[in-house]
Formats: sequence, structure tokens, C-alpha cells
Amino acid sequence: MNSRSEKTAKNCKQAQGIIGLGVDLAEVARIRRMAERNPGFLKRFFTPGELAYSLKSKNKYERLAARFAVKEAVIKALDDKNIALKSIEVENTASGRPTVKIKGRAARLMVSISHTGSHAVAAVIAFEA
Repeated sequence: MNSRSEKTAKNCKQAQGIIGLGVDLAEVARIRRMAERNPGFLKRFFTPGELAYSLKSKNKYERLAARFAVKEAVIKALDDKNIALKSIEVENTASGRPTVKIKGRAARLMVSISHTGSHAVAAVIAFEA
């Protein structure tokens, strides 16, 4: 088998372990309005680590919207509306790649985030644990 065939076989094998896909789009202005109207909103839905990471940035509402989108996408990927948003935490590796952890739950997840001044989007793939 050549390396291309090996990659294709590996990708097919990984795809068989996929249990769900979630995608969500969040409006940055909506997150900003909610935070400004009710400061408790931030502590209710975001972890201390997410707030520390996002609030130090010039584009803090874009980062918060992206994390909110990830949380919604995780719920969709796992098909479980009983997961509390605050129990889902988005972190970044040293290189900046986002990762996701769910408090009290083992889950294998891949995440991708993108944001602009007006919108944030997240895609999450859930794999068999």
C-alpha cells in the first residue's frame, strides 16, 4: 500500500468512529449585548479560564462568541441537551489550536473555530470514547 492509500484507509477508519457532528453560528453583537445588559451572563455560561483568555483580548466578544458557538456545537455533536454550557470548556494549545473538555464526562472531540467582527462559527466532531 502506498502512503496515499494508507492515509485514505486511516481516514476511513477514523470516520467509522464518528458519532456526531455539531455546527453553530453565534452573533458577536448578541453576545456583547447579553454581557453588557447582565454581567452575570458571563459567569453563568463561561468558565474562569475562558473568561481570562477572552477578556484580555481586544476582540473579546468575538472570542466569547466563538466559545459560545463551540458549546452549542458540542451539545449538537453529542446529541445531549442535558449538558450544562458551563461544564464545557474551550482551551487552546500552545500553538493556538482549540480543544474541548467536558467536566465529568469522557469525550473525544475535535473542534474548529473561526470568527469575524460580526459572527463566530464552530464545528465539533464527536468520536466514540
